[in-house]
Amino acid sequence: GFLQPSLLTPLVDLYTLDLSRNLLTSLPEDAFQGLEKLGQLMLQRNAIRKLYSSTFRGLSHLKSLFLQQNNLTDIPAGIFDDLVNLEVLHLQDNKITQLPANLFSNLPMLKKLYLSNNRLSLLPGAIFLNLPNLTHISLYENQLSRLMPGTFGPMALQELWLYDNMLTHLEENVFHNLTEIRLLVNKIHNLENGLFDDLKKLQELHLHMNEISSIEEGTFDNLEKLSLLHLGKNNLISVSTSLFSKLKGLTIFRLYGNQLTALPDGIFDHLPDLAEIALHNNQISLIQPNLFPHKSKLTKLLLDHNLLTELQRDLFVGFSSLTTLTLHNNQLISLPDILFGETPKITQLSLSHNNLTHIPTGVFGPLKKLRKLDLSSNQFSSISAEFFDGLEKLTDLNLQDNNIESIKQEDFEKLQSLSSLKLGKNKLQSLPGDS
Repeated sequence: GFLQPSLLTPLVDLYTLDLSRNLLTSLPEDAFQGLEKLGQLMLQRNAIRKLYSSTFRGLSHLKSLFLQQNNLTDIPAGIFDDLVNLEVLHLQDNKITQLPANLFSNLPMLKKLYLSNNRLSLLPGAIFLNLPNLTHISLYENQLSRLMPGTFGPMALQELWLYDNMLTHLEENVFHNLTEIRLLVNKIHNLENGLFDDLKKLQELHLHMNEISSIEEGTFDNLEKLSLLHLGKNNLISVSTSLFSKLKGLTIFRLYGNQLTALPDGIFDHLPDLAEIALHNNQISLIQPNLFPHKSKLTKLLLDHNLLTELQRDLFVGFSSLTTLTLHNNQLISLPDILFGETPKITQLSLSHNNLTHIPTGVFGPLKKLRKLDLSSNQFSSISAEFFDGLEKLTDLNLQDNNIESIKQEDFEKLQSLSSLKLGKNKLQSLPGDS
């Protein structure tokens, strides 16, 4: 389809023009001539392959331009030069392979720029430099393998989304002033000191699903406002005590899916505001008694899918705000007689896929609000009423896939609220009351 400019010329007061979801394949020169009051132009979800440098000429009041989900492979130089009031530009979900160096140089009001899901492999060095009001750039799902120093400023940019590219290495002087960086799903191997030095306002750093095997000391030292650090699904074998010690505002810390076998003493000592610690899917065999010194604010502690064989006495005493604790898929043989303190917010607990044969009397007693308890896929051959001391509010009990040979009527008599009991895949030959 082709748009005839003369069709729209009489509509001199038009502010919003929606041509989305049509079959347009190209837009001619001066396509919107005479529409000087146009503020919103929606051209998304067409089949546009061809634009001219003068396609948007005269649209000096345009604030939002939607060009996503078309078939654009290149953008002509100068095409946006008249759009001096443009605030939002959508170019995502096309097939753009390169951008002219000065493409955005006359867009002083631009705030948000969307370039994700294209085929960009390189960005011209100074392409974003004349954008004093730009706060968000989306470049995810491209083929970027390198970011040149100076590409992103210094400027007012706050959010930079670069995930799902082909970055293997990050250079110094690339990132400035940001509050959020998303670098997940790349191929980054190492993090070096100096990469994040000019990011004193950074609040979120997403580095998961890379190939990071080493992090230089001091890399995170300047990130004093950081609240979320996501390093999950990398290749870290060890981390040092001091690596994170300057991140005093950190609330969410994710190290899951690495190859950690242990955590050094003191690693959490200087992180008083932690609310979430995610350590699941590692190879950790021991949790030291004082590993988590700041307990009162912690709401989520994920320790499943590790190699834990035992838990220290009193390990979870003092976690008064904890709502989620995961311990399944470890190699626990036994539990200490005192493990939990008053933890009023935990409503479910899974200890499935361990090697437990016995539960100490009353170990779950402090978990006053526990509703669901999963003890499936362990090595229990028998159970007893003492296992469940203090669990008057338990509604769901899963004992599937054990070696339980018999049960007695009194085994469950303390569980007055129980509504679901799973005993499948055991070795029961009879039930209480059978003659």
